Amino acid sequence: MDLFLNEINSSKQKQLQIGKSNQVVAKHYHNTKLLLKLYNKVLWRINNNFKVIEDECIYSTGKKVDELVNHLLDKEMFVSEARLESRLQSIKDSREIIKLIDKALIMLKSYPDNEERYYWIIFKSYISTEKYTENDIIDFLCCSRATYFREKKKAIATLSTILWGYLIPGLSNEINNIDLIHS
Repeated sequence: MDLFLNEINSSKQKQLQIGKSNQVVAKHYHNTKLLLKLYNKVLWRINNNFKVIEDECIYSTGKKVDELVNHLLDKEMFVSEARLESRLQSIKDSREIIKLIDKALIMLKSYPDNEERYYWIIFKSYISTEKYTENDIIDFLCCSRATYFREKKKAIATLSTILWGYLIPGLSNEINNIDLIHS
């Protein structure tokens, strides 16, 4: 009887682990899809923010950003340095996210068994500055509508695995190693 109860408990624990694993996969899929939807907006923001910072520097100090930074370093002036630093850090963080997505896309392009299909689905659906309709992509892939949506879901899931299962944990390990070096 105890063996039977242990087997039931073991089975329930496995089901809970599978349920939690499915929740994590769903969360990563959702986050990946969200990153893809925001990709072009983030690129625009990076470019626009730097232009705004440049314009603000010229307006308030009569100098370009690089001249202002050199001037601040020379004179140890702190003319809204915190604001400038915060905006530049935000731009840097956004660029790092874009680089991470770009790296994942390169890996997706060489992913076995899909002959770059997943890459083109993601690229034409989310990344390209040229807007493609679903019908354009379906024609490009020479497939049915149902196949397109099935493969699009697989492409996002594969990109999600690359991002959250490979690149981001690797990045986290690098950060931890840097922290250990500085300690």
